Amino acid sequence: MRPLRVCIYGGTHIDGTPSKFISELSYRILKSFPAIIITGGFLHFHKEPAAISTDVAALQGATRYSKENGIALKECFEAWVPDPILDERPDIEGAVRMKADDGIPVHIVHGRTPLGRRLAMVAAVDLVVTISGRKHTEVVVEQSLELGIPILPIPFAKGDSETLLTKYSQRIAAAFQSGALDKCLQELSTTFNTDQERGAAAVVELIKTAKLGRCLILQPFDDWHNDKYATIIKPTVASHMFPVRLNELPASEAIYTSFAKAIRTSIAIIADITELNENVMYEIGYAHGLDLIPLLFTREESRLSTLPVYFKTLNVILAPDDEFLKKIINEYLISIKAKRENFERNF
Repeated sequence: MRPLRVCIYGGTHIDGTPSKFISELSYRILKSFPAIIITGGFLHFHKEPAAISTDVAALQGATRYSKENGIALKECFEAWVPDPILDERPDIEGAVRMKADDGIPVHIVHGRTPLGRRLAMVAAVDLVVTISGRKHTEVVVEQSLELGIPILPIPFAKGDSETLLTKYSQRIAAAFQSGALDKCLQELSTTFNTDQERGAAAVVELIKTAKLGRCLILQPFDDWHNDKYATIIKPTVASHMFPVRLNELPASEAIYTSFAKAIRTSIAIIADITELNENVMYEIGYAHGLDLIPLLFTREESRLSTLPVYFKTLNVILAPDDEFLKKIINEYLISIKAKRENFERNF
């Protein structure tokens, strides 16, 4: 099962309690789930080397976890940094970023400016937590909401996270089980400054209620299929997790690159093979190569008798009408979530 990818983003100066909280949260997430913590790789400003950033606090928690469990840091932490050629912040603000030379797992987002890196980073994770922050935190929160990725701005360290939680409270709450966000915030209001372990545990409990994960839908892009996607498939998937369709991915990326990334970042795949072509066969084969078992369906019974030899061994389901299609999608996604929850319980 693919690890949960959690982005922790926020202020460049969160010394004291906020720093301790983020460190504990990073550690607690890794202890509770098979997960990877993703940050923007900010260390400090040249003139303030002692200041603790959100990224450094998250790294401290991940480092603690990796040492306790005898695993490489790269298995639980990644610092996403912009392309050095396009990174203007060192010249403007004197920013120092995390480096692989320091033993930190660094992922360089080639061809992306700092802004492009933020957008790509959010698009590649399952959940985002922000704390404090100024200016850029708003971009991260709004990108998460736009993509349907669950996000929790921690309000108890002030900054933009507090403002954005108030501004988008209903949309943020909708990504979690009813009442779960309020319960988490109530617990944090009494523990954030006094008991970081309990506070971090409350956030973990909230994460357990989130609509986590992506489901990639593979189907043709003509008007008929576009309508079925918009009216039947997308709403059904959205009740369980975030739906992704290849034509909705950034047009600037090469098709094979965006497709491969979409597969790698999905935990479920649904494919309409009524019109089976070479692209779909390749896409489904790629998914199987990554140990992802897609839901394959056809709207025409005749397709079942003309499947290629390898497809005959797969469970291709006949979905003759919309209601049955909804039924099998719901059953498939419930089973995927159950497997993940069982995996997390045994983690």
